[in-house]
Amino acid sequence: MRQNPARRAALLDAALTLLATKGSAALSYRTLDETASLPVGTAVNYFRTRADLLLQVTRHVLNRLSPDPQVLAAALHHPHPTRHAAVLQHLLERMQRERDATLALLELRLLARRHPELQDAFRATLHENLTLSRQFSETQGFTQSDEEFLMGYLLLSGFVFEELTLPGLLPPELGTRLIQMLTAPAPDQPG
Repeated sequence: MRQNPARRAALLDAALTLLATKGSAALSYRTLDETASLPVGTAVNYFRTRADLLLQVTRHVLNRLSPDPQVLAAALHHPHPTRHAAVLQHLLERMQRERDATLALLELRLLARRHPELQDAFRATLHENLTLSRQFSETQGFTQSDEEFLMGYLLLSGFVFEELTLPGLLPPELGTRLIQMLTAPAPDQPG
C-alpha cells in the first residue's frame, strides 16, 4: 500500500468534500482521484476496499473536528465557572466552521446505517471518540454523570444538525444560549 502522506491527505480531503457536497453515491475511486486532482488509479493504491476508505474518512473527519489544542488550552485557563462554556463554544464554532467535515460525518452516519457491514466499525470509532470526550469532561469537572454529559452532547449535536442541514431554521444565537444553559451552575451549587 502507498505511503505518500500528502496524497493520502488529499484523497481524504477529497472524500470529505464529496460526501458533504454530493453524498456517498458520488464517492468512487474515479471521482476521488478527480476531486483530489490525482492520476486515475491513485485512490485504489491507498484504500483497498470501500469499507477501508470510509473508515479512514471517518477518522479523518473526527480529527478535523477535534478541538484545536491551543484554543483548548486557552479555554481551560478561563475561571472555573466559564471554562466548560469556553470549551463547548469552541467545539460548536469548529463544527460550524468545518461545515464540510460535519456534513460528511452526517453522511457517513447514514451510510453506516444503510450498510450493516460498515456499522460495527463506524460505531466502534465513534464510541471511542465519545468515550474520550466523556472522560475529558469528567476529568475537567465539567459533568458529573454520563447522563449530564450525554444531554450536552445531544443538545449540541442536534443544534448543529439543524443548523447545517436547514440553515436559518433556528435562531443563530441558540447554540450559545444552549451552552450557557448547559454550563450554568445548578441553583443550589456555587458558581
